[in-house]
Amino acid sequence: MIIQEFQPISDLLKKHIKSFYFMKSTDNKKTEFVYYPHFIETINIFSNSIVKINDHTFCVKKRKNSNSIILTATKTKFRTAIVKDEYDIIGIQFFPLAINNFFDKNTFSKIENGLYNINYQDLSRITLIGSIEDRINELELLFIKIFKNGQLDLLNSIIQLIHTTKGNIKMNDLENQIGLSRRTILRQFKKYLHCSFEEYKNTLRFRLAIENWSSQNQNTSNIIGDIAYYDQSDFINHFKALSGESPKKLLNRITNNPESLKYFWKVK
Repeated sequence: MIIQEFQPISDLLKKHIKSFYFMKSTDNKKTEFVYYPHFIETINIFSNSIVKINDHTFCVKKRKNSNSIILTATKTKFRTAIVKDEYDIIGIQFFPLAINNFFDKNTFSKIENGLYNINYQDLSRITLIGSIEDRINELELLFIKIFKNGQLDLLNSIIQLIHTTKGNIKMNDLENQIGLSRRTILRQFKKYLHCSFEEYKNTLRFRLAIENWSSQNQNTSNIIGDIAYYDQSDFINHFKALSGESPKKLLNRITNNPESLKYFWKVK
C-alpha cells in the first residue's frame, strides 16, 4: 500500500483545504481501515469501485468504469472500510466549514447522518488521470474554479472560539459573545457541520487527546486536565464512545505508529 499526502499549492486553497492524499494498492487481498471521528471533513473518490455502507462499515468492491464519491463528515462514530480488491483512492481533506465554499447542498445525497454521496462529474474525471502530479494540478484548478464565499463568518467565529477553548465553551457564553440565539446556532451546526454543537465539541476533545498524547509524555492525567474531562472515567467513556476502544489501547498503537496521526485511520 502506498499513501502520499500533499498540501495545496494555491494560497487560496491552503486556507480551506488541509491536504490531498492518494492511497493505492495493486494487491488483490482484503484490506481494512478504521476511520475515526474528526472535525476535518473528507471527500474520498474510489476509482473503479462501488461502495456499500452499513452501520459501522464501508464495503469497497472493484467495478470497472464505476467511481464512488463519498463525503465523510461524521462526528459521532468510527467506521471500518473493507476493501476487497486492489484500490485507488483520492482524498480531499477540508478544514471545518470549508467544504461549503465549494459545493452547494444539492450536490450531496444523504446516506445517513454525516455521510453523503456526491454526484459531481468533474471530480470523477480526476480518476482518469494517471500521475499524482497531474491529479494534483487538476484538483487545484477545479477547486479554484468552483470556489465561492460561503458567507459563514459568524459560524466560523464560533468554530474558532470552540477550538481556542479546547471545546470547553458553553452555549450561553457563545450567545453573549457572538450575538446569535441558541436556536440559530444549533440549526447552523446541523446544516453546515452535519452534527450538533455538543457533538462537535466532543469530537474536537477526542482529537486533541490523540494529538496531545505524544507531547504530554504519554500521560493521560495531563491530557484529562488540559482538555477538562471531568475525571478518568469520563475520559475513558468518551473515548470508547467515539473510537470503540479504550484510550490505552488506541493511544499505545499511535505511539508505535506515529505516522497514523496524519490520517484518520488505522490499518488492520
